[in-house]
Amino acid sequence: MVEDIIRELLDTKDFNKVVDKNNLYKYQLLDFMRYGIYNYKSPLEMQEKEILKEIYRDKGCMLKIKDEAVVFISDTHYDYSSLDRKNMNRWDFLYYVLDFCKYNKIHYLIHGGDIGDGTIEVNGAKEFISSNSGSYENAREQVDNIISDYPSDPFVYQSVLGGNHDDRYLDYEIDILKEFADKKNIYPLGYFQAFISIDGVYISLEHENHPYRIECRNLIPHSLTIHGHSHIAKFNDYDIYIPTLGGFLNHKGEEGGEPGFIVMYPYNGRNSVHLEFDHYYLKDGCFEKKPEPYVYKLNKK
Repeated sequence: MVEDIIRELLDTKDFNKVVDKNNLYKYQLLDFMRYGIYNYKSPLEMQEKEILKEIYRDKGCMLKIKDEAVVFISDTHYDYSSLDRKNMNRWDFLYYVLDFCKYNKIHYLIHGGDIGDGTIEVNGAKEFISSNSGSYENAREQVDNIISDYPSDPFVYQSVLGGNHDDRYLDYEIDILKEFADKKNIYPLGYFQAFISIDGVYISLEHENHPYRIECRNLIPHSLTIHGHSHIAKFNDYDIYIPTLGGFLNHKGEEGGEPGFIVMYPYNGRNSVHLEFDHYYLKDGCFEKKPEPYVYKLNKK
């Protein structure tokens, strides 16, 4: 099926037509294209791979935002399986962020990956759901619980990136991103990496702390990378790390390790885009804002 769809795209050069004809979401066709370009088993000729790269550069941006604020969350790890479930699945944190968006008239909310946790209990120990045969029922129950409880709101345009914990459900042919799109009208960005555009400046959104592991990340030149996965808020020269919004796996003893979220405010200049990031962190049961924003100036190409 994948190779047939890739061949159809090479024949027509019409990305949107192939998406519509095959009833795909955009991230699914982009994933097929990456398979064709980078998988060593791909039967494509070098020239055909170059054609796919050109189409990818043209169509690979998943979200284009003008001068509007964006909230970034990550690593909620919902439906966490543990003998001690107290204070783990903090749905109240997500409801707080949605209320924050509505109160501040912020229309974009992006999840940076690991929506679900993808673990089960086996003989009192925690295991990856994909490492235990016969766990389809557990995976199905977890995803159903997450989709059922995950809030949507017509005021807030939500987008989700799949992380390594979300990827585990695919072993049982359960695509949590597709189910978000089908059942909640929440926009799927794909797994591990997606390109977004802020006033025409490209940003790579990644659920990965080691960029060399993402082969496609340089197909579209970008000025900044925003990472999930680390569970710690950091602001480096060209890399921003989103803290966990979950009730566990945080690093409270480290700077930026508390549960939290970040808010991006873009300001469009003539030759550059200024991005200001506010970091909100949990302190004494309430979210507080760091006193100074982190400012990035990205030159337009």
